[in-house]
Amino acid sequence: MASRRSTPRVSDRVQTRTGSANAERIRSRDVSEPLTEVLREDTRLLRISTQEAKDLEGEKFVARVKSSSPTDSDIVAHLVRHFKPAGSPLPSLRNMTEREAYVKMDVAHAKAMEANNEFAATLEKRLQDVPRSDELYEIKKVVRELKLGLKMAQDRERANVAQLAAAKKLGNQAASLEARLYLDVLVSLKENWEKKQAATDCEARLREVMANIDLLKEIMNNNLMASDELLRLRTKEVELGSERDVMAVSDFSVGKLDLPQISEDLPEDFFAKVPLRRMM
Repeated sequence: MASRRSTPRVSDRVQTRTGSANAERIRSRDVSEPLTEVLREDTRLLRISTQEAKDLEGEKFVARVKSSSPTDSDIVAHLVRHFKPAGSPLPSLRNMTEREAYVKMDVAHAKAMEANNEFAATLEKRLQDVPRSDELYEIKKVVRELKLGLKMAQDRERANVAQLAAAKKLGNQAASLEARLYLDVLVSLKENWEKKQAATDCEARLREVMANIDLLKEIMNNNLMASDELLRLRTKEVELGSERDVMAVSDFSVGKLDLPQISEDLPEDFFAKVPLRRMM
């Protein structure tokens, strides 16, 4: 019970300190700061009451504080009995005993209505932005089609990748086979060339042997004429040697010729006056 009495006392002290200042602001039509003060006071009172409830009675006291909210049927009935009927004149603000509380309530109500209107406008805008059921159906249909198309494209891509890998493998195998075939051809050409070269060498040696055989046969057949031919050749050698000696010419170099001596005192036009002999 002590905790329940302490909360109104704190509230009275807070309202007494801020009442005069808020009344002056309301008279000057400035309601933003009083509303801020109201919200701050409510927040502080709620924190103080909650902290005291936790310190004294724990979770049970918090439950009783929550049950005393304006949604309780007894409190609502108590408030309804004090409501004025529609059209009844309100007392003057100057003569009200709870003037500050009424001003706070009025400002808070105005702010609450403004917030409610903003919330309603935002909610209406959100509802307008929400697509209809038929639009949602069309969107879902398009999404399903896109997913199906994407899956088919991915399947085709995987198939293409597999085909490309198989083609690369076949290409590598074909290149290896072609290289082996070229190597076999080169090896065969080398073997044939070596065989051809060996055959050519053998044929050349065979021809040489056959020529020697023919020469020996000719020598053997003409053995009696060989001495006569040798004698004839030696005679021809002697004749040619004698003819060479006869036709030999002595050294005719310029240094060994008997040239006339020319004086250095001859005039410059001497050689121009000498007639030239015609070379035959």
